[in-house]
Order: sequence, then structure tokens, then C-alpha cells
Amino acid sequence: MENNFLLRLYVVGILMLIFSLGIFYKLFQIQFIDGDKYRKIAEDKTVKNFITEPVRGNLYSNDGSILATSVLKYDIFVDTKIISDKIFQTEVSSLCEKISKFKKSNSNYECTRIKKARKNNNRYLNLFRNVDIKSLGKIKRFPILKYGSIKGGLIIENKISREYPFGKIAERTIGYERIDENGNFRGVGLEHAFGRFLRGKNGLVTKRKISNGQWKILDNNLNISPVNGSNVYTTIDIEIQDIVHDNLLEQTINFEADHSSAIVMEVSTGKIKAISNFGRTVEGKYYEKLNYAVGESIEPGSTFKLMSVISLFEDNAIDTIQKIDTKNGKLNFYGFDVRDSKEGGYGEINMMDIFRLSSNTGIVSAVNDFYKNRPITFVDRISNIGIDRSLGIEIKGEPKPKFPHPDDNTWNGLSLPWMAYGYGISLTPLQILTFYNSIANNGEMVKPKFLERVTTSDGHDYKFKKEVINSSVCSKNTLDIVNKMLYDVVQHPNGTAYNIKSKYFNISGKTGTTQVDYNSDSINYNSTFVGFFPSHKPKYSCIITVNKPNKKIGYYGSTVAGPVFKNIAEKIMSKYPNHLEFSVEEIERELMDNRITSINQ
Repeated sequence: MENNFLLRLYVVGILMLIFSLGIFYKLFQIQFIDGDKYRKIAEDKTVKNFITEPVRGNLYSNDGSILATSVLKYDIFVDTKIISDKIFQTEVSSLCEKISKFKKSNSNYECTRIKKARKNNNRYLNLFRNVDIKSLGKIKRFPILKYGSIKGGLIIENKISREYPFGKIAERTIGYERIDENGNFRGVGLEHAFGRFLRGKNGLVTKRKISNGQWKILDNNLNISPVNGSNVYTTIDIEIQDIVHDNLLEQTINFEADHSSAIVMEVSTGKIKAISNFGRTVEGKYYEKLNYAVGESIEPGSTFKLMSVISLFEDNAIDTIQKIDTKNGKLNFYGFDVRDSKEGGYGEINMMDIFRLSSNTGIVSAVNDFYKNRPITFVDRISNIGIDRSLGIEIKGEPKPKFPHPDDNTWNGLSLPWMAYGYGISLTPLQILTFYNSIANNGEMVKPKFLERVTTSDGHDYKFKKEVINSSVCSKNTLDIVNKMLYDVVQHPNGTAYNIKSKYFNISGKTGTTQVDYNSDSINYNSTFVGFFPSHKPKYSCIITVNKPNKKIGYYGSTVAGPVFKNIAEKIMSKYPNHLEFSVEEIERELMDNRITSINQ
């Protein structure tokens, strides 16, 4: 009996020893082996590192007007569970009244929401979103909320909101930037193009969880302050942008076009002073749908005749006197016709007249006759000018120019004559304008410039120089000839754009009326005018493209795009009266009119 008792005692003792050893081992494991793991789990529930976002830099126009800015906004929630019954019953009706007046909503609706949330133990009911600091101050004095987070359940979350003071003006050019689910920056326009300057750098802050689900910042050496983004000053002139926006939109609506674009560039520097784009919705309304000026490749049509003419003169293939037969206004290549807009053509005319009248048969005959046995010479000449390469601008989405080459397996007997008057190739409006700007700029082709300077949060100021693409696109002699040609298009009574001649200053440029959808049953047109002003010492270059206007209303470049160019030019130049050009007769007439007005008064 005694032996059995001792045996049971030993067994119990051994079991207790094993159990104790197990406990000691577990404590040892927790303390020394897995200690860091469990400490991290505990700490993660009460202490966390939070990323603190920097304030994104402002985007400015060239005169300091804000195009995009970061504003601190607040979202306001309420923890309906934490509020005492006494406070809730006494003040909920007053709170609903205040909320309804602030939001201009129904008081009964607000009360229903709040009471339902309290019944369901909702600890995170949204009351307001995106309120400013002034409104926040008022809301914090509302019934119940005035007791703060502990007694009133008030929860305030701040966030940085991006605002655009000029609304829809240059909306697509200003653009936006967002972070996708993979942490990559995505966007369009200047906001994304210069995002590397605007973003700043994230900071890090350690917080401890306290009551009511709130987090309190811990003061320690691990906290890293965010570096706010730099301010970016663009080349956009907000006054010119406003002029371009209004005039382009009006004409796009008047001609019921599918879409349109306009760009104004400063000749000597390449600074983009304005850029607008409009696309039509299914309801027939217009907005800045896409950045067509930068991202849409189009067949340049007659605006490319300038490049063909320069090639001919540079290769001594033609002079200004030699007559060229326009073939009664019709040429045929392998069953495909090249036609002039004038029935029967223009007879035998020189290159000055061919360009001024925009004769398709004339320019195609000249190019094909000289280059048909050496097409690579023509293509290489275009390449040497530098218009067959992307501009490399900061705004994303620029397509590479398309130019066929004799070495391509797609090259055929139509390629050269079609290229001569701007078909079978593609350029964006900005690429076309960049070339025309070089003619206004004494042959120097400059890269379009959107960025003026950057100022960092620590006070450094960085200015950006102009970039030269080609110091001389052609010889001085050729430059003088084509400048006269561009001048005559507008100033000569028989020029295709004589209808936009201004009485205040001279305009130089070229019309373009390009067929699109010509392989379908319904042919449409792109209407273009590109040029510069004033003709003597040009200050600005500009391109207007109106795509697929209603053919019943009008579609010629001189009719649709040209008047927009004139209106924009005159309104811009009215800002700089010292640049206006008057003839002696116009000055005398103006003085006489003023004298008569003065006498009558």
C-alpha cells in the first residue's frame, strides 16, 4: 500500500517537473528566441510608423499666377458609440439643424443617418468631406462635436487636396499626377511632366495608439520631416492662354468640329505661351478631352509644302522665276489623282505663285520631276532639317514623326509625290509649329519650352535655358525666299489666306486643308493655319488645327482655322502696341479720324 502511494507520488512529481520544464522552456523561448517577434506584434498593435506626405509644390504661369496648388482639406467623422446618452439625447436635434444648414440638406435626413449609425454602433460616420480650415473651426463648435474626440466622438482627418484656380482653361495641358496601386506615378500634362520637382520627399513619424482609435505622435529621433515639393514656374502666359481658349472654343463650336487644338510659341526662345485642346462629347459639348496639340499625329497636308520648297531651293532644283506647268489642275499617278482646288488649274506659274496659291499639282510636279530618280536625296534633306525626329518635350505622349523611306518595303511610286504635298507622313501640330517657328527665328530651330524655373523649398532658384535643335535649317538665301512666300500667302490679294490680313500688322503663314478618311465613303477634312506675327521681327508663332469641321458650314484652312489665328494674333498684339505695324496711309487715316473725333467732341 505504501509502495503504491510512493509510486503515484513519484509519477506526479515527474509530471510536474516535466510541466515546469515546459513552462520554463516556453518562457525562455518567448524571452530569448522569439522575443523580438512577439515584441514586434505587441508594438505593431500600439506603435506604428506612418508615412507623412510632403506638400506638393505649386505650378505657376510665367507671371506668378497659380495654375495648380495644394490646399489642406479636412474630412470629419463622428464616433456615435462613444457619446453618452445624456449628451446625445439633449443635443442631437441641434446638431442635425447645424449640419443641414451647413450642407444645405434636410435636417430630418441628417438625424435619421446619425440615429441609425448610433443604433448600429457605427464608430466612423462621415459628416463632411473636403472642408477648409475656416469651415472646420465652425464645425468644431457644433452641438455634441464641441466636446471633442473623447466625449463628442469627433474625428478629424486632414488631407492635401490639389486645386486648379483657372478651372477648365488649359486643363489638359496643366494635367494631373496620381499614384497607382503599384506605387508608380501616372498622369498627364505639366503636373506629371514636372512631377519630379513638384512631389517632394516623404517623411516618417512614429505614433502610439490611444483611446477611441486615435494615434498620438511620439517624439523620438526616428521621426523624419517630409521635404515639401519645389515650386515650378512654367512658360504659360495666362492672358494669352485665356485668349487662345476662348477663340478656339468659339470657332470649334461654330463649325461643329470633332476636335481642335491651338499653340502659341515665343519665336526666339521656343517658350510655349498657350496651348488649348477641345474634343466633342457624345452630347455635342466641348472640353479639354485630350492634348491633341502634343499627342495627335496628323497628315500635315499643304503646310508641308514649305518643307518641300526648302528642299527644292537648297538642292538648286528650282528658282523663283522658272515656270512649272500645273497640268490643268490634275496629275495622275498609278490611277490616283492629285488635284488643285481650282478647276482647270493655274496654267504655267512660278514657285512663288505655286506656294501662294497652294497648288498641289505645281509642288508635286516640281518635287517628282527632280527627285523621282533620287528620292533618297529628298528624304535625307528633310532628315537634315530635323523634323523627322521627336522633339523630346517633357509632356508625355509625343509620337515620333512618320516619314516613309526609299529603303522601306512599303515604299512605292506614290510615296514621293504624296510626300511632296503632305500625305503619307504624319506630324503633330507642335512638331509642325516648331519647324515654322524656325523660319521666323532666322533659321534656328529651338525645342519647345514649357519650364521657366524651379524654386526649391530651401530657397534655391534654378532657371532653364533654351535648347537648340538645329542652328540653321536652311541657307540665308532660301530663308529670304520662303519668308516672302509666307508673307504673300496672307498679304497678297490672291493669297489663300488674304481674308485674314490684319490692318494693324502683317501676318505670315500657310493654310492647310487636308483630306482625312479619304479611303472611306465619307471624306472629311482637317483645317489648319500655321505662321507667325508680326512678319517683320516676329514675336510669336502659332498653329490652329480644327479637325473634321462640318463640311456644310466650311472646311478650308483659310475659312476655319485662319480667322482664329487672326483673332488671337490681334488680341495678343494689342498687349504690345509697340510691335504694331502700320502703313503711312493707315497712320494718316488714323490721325485724321482722331482729329475729327476730337473736333466733334
